[in-house]
Amino acid sequence: MDESAVETQVKVLFFAKARELTGKKECYITVSRKLSYADLLNKIISQFKLESIRDSLILAVNEEFVSSDATLTLSEKDEIAIIPPLSGG
Repeated sequence: MDESAVETQVKVLFFAKARELTGKKECYITVSRKLSYADLLNKIISQFKLESIRDSLILAVNEEFVSSDATLTLSEKDEIAIIPPLSGG
């Protein structure tokens, strides 16, 4: 069976500017079980209207940063953190 055809639900956590733009701390989304970093990022950006911070977002899966060339295999236990640039001093 092609894993990219199977879907799973994952928790998405929003931080800093991403939380401000979405008005959410966390939520669940349904994604393909196997997908590229780019596909996951594009889905999150379009679903939550985060285009304004697209170029500075970083994704982490289960508290580990993910490289932009990664292929991910996700399960319902996984948490995706959306980490935008942090400001402050």
